[in-house]
Amino acid sequence: MKGKHRAVLCAWNLGPAAKMVAKTGLKNSESRTRLTESRSSRNESRTGSADRRSPHVSNVGTGLATAIADYVNVNAPSGTHVSEEASFPSLSQTNTPSYPYTLKFGILIENGFNSEEVKRVTDAFEKYAIMYDFIGEKFGAVTGSDGQTITIDTTFLITDAAMHDSLYVVGGNGGTSNPGIMNFVGNAYKHYKPIGVAATGNSYIYTSDQNNLAGVIFATTNPDFENAFVSAIAKQRFWGRT
Repeated sequence: MKGKHRAVLCAWNLGPAAKMVAKTGLKNSESRTRLTESRSSRNESRTGSADRRSPHVSNVGTGLATAIADYVNVNAPSGTHVSEEASFPSLSQTNTPSYPYTLKFGILIENGFNSEEVKRVTDAFEKYAIMYDFIGEKFGAVTGSDGQTITIDTTFLITDAAMHDSLYVVGGNGGTSNPGIMNFVGNAYKHYKPIGVAATGNSYIYTSDQNNLAGVIFATTNPDFENAFVSAIAKQRFWGRT
């Protein structure tokens, strides 16, 4: 492409002065001077606009306004953000009514589970229209200690703890040998989600002085496990968990 044509294309969005200079091929000093003045005027306009806007940003946060001012190379605003300490209990997540209906949880299960216990829990879930998936190591069926079988809906490789509001850790006779269950439990725990633990799943829950296990419901220590777990599912998050 010839030099003159390149100048025309490069100057296309630079305004009338730039277009005029491009058409003349930048051949005379007067045209170049007018181009420089035009660019300078635009830069001053942009800087002035940013200077005028930065005080408004400081109403949101002085740190944000200072960072923006530094990035666009303008003076940092001298004002401070708006002081507002009002709170509205009606808008607080803490005061939101809790219901278990239509929530979804994952049942982490492997061979050797207690089919009677699992049946009681899933019956309670269906009573409240709680949805659930049986999650296992691979597709197919797992077999309980009494010979009952359950079909796996999805696997640890395909789904994720983030896609479930709660977990029911059934486990089985594998001890702590299933890394899929361990990973799901760890993710759900650190995101404050309720966790129900079957008698065959205790080995997947580690206790220590640093963990208060808030929102973790154990079948072995709770005679009304099903209802206690449903209540925990309805709460959805246990922010006091450590």
